[in-house]
Amino acid sequence: MPIPESKSEVRARARQTWAQIMQEPRTPDTVEATLDQAFRSFLQSQQHRKNDAICLAFHAMGAEFNVLKPLKEEGWSVALPLVLPGFRLSFHLYLKAGKEVLSLEKGAFGIMEPGAGSPILEPRKDDILLVPTLAANARGFRLGKGGGFYDRLMDINPFHQMEKWAILPENLMEAGFVEEPHDLRLNKIITEERIATYP
Repeated sequence: MPIPESKSEVRARARQTWAQIMQEPRTPDTVEATLDQAFRSFLQSQQHRKNDAICLAFHAMGAEFNVLKPLKEEGWSVALPLVLPGFRLSFHLYLKAGKEVLSLEKGAFGIMEPGAGSPILEPRKDDILLVPTLAANARGFRLGKGGGFYDRLMDINPFHQMEKWAILPENLMEAGFVEEPHDLRLNKIITEERIATYP
């Protein structure tokens, strides 16, 4: 049974954990390397979706796991978000079958993102939302950085219908925070040890 924690406590602990993981010199058995391998293996298991679905992902910054490198090398089509006023996001095609089709520039919060004039992607319910995630609780609810960008997407069609993935180290699973009504629930979490699936 997880020890009850506030979201702020979990965020602080998760940020520290991610920083330690991403600063550790990489060898084949580090958490970063095993997460990378687990994600690649998972992507290979999803080949049947690769040709039909676009993965709405994110550009890592700071102590975040780099999801783009495996997606690119495995030949996925990927869209990246552009931060808009009012805590909104639009998505823009960045990789088509692993090939870059859009240049990025430094935008809000120092994140590399599509330019403001980039063509906007109209997502479909069969696309996949790969969500930046600090930690998750035992019921698969995600804890993000606190801005609410992705939680707000769940009020918009077709985002709430998409399958939602996240990548987490095993020790940030089953965090002790209680989800709130607006929190986003993940469908699959890839860890270095397993694929956790939620309804």
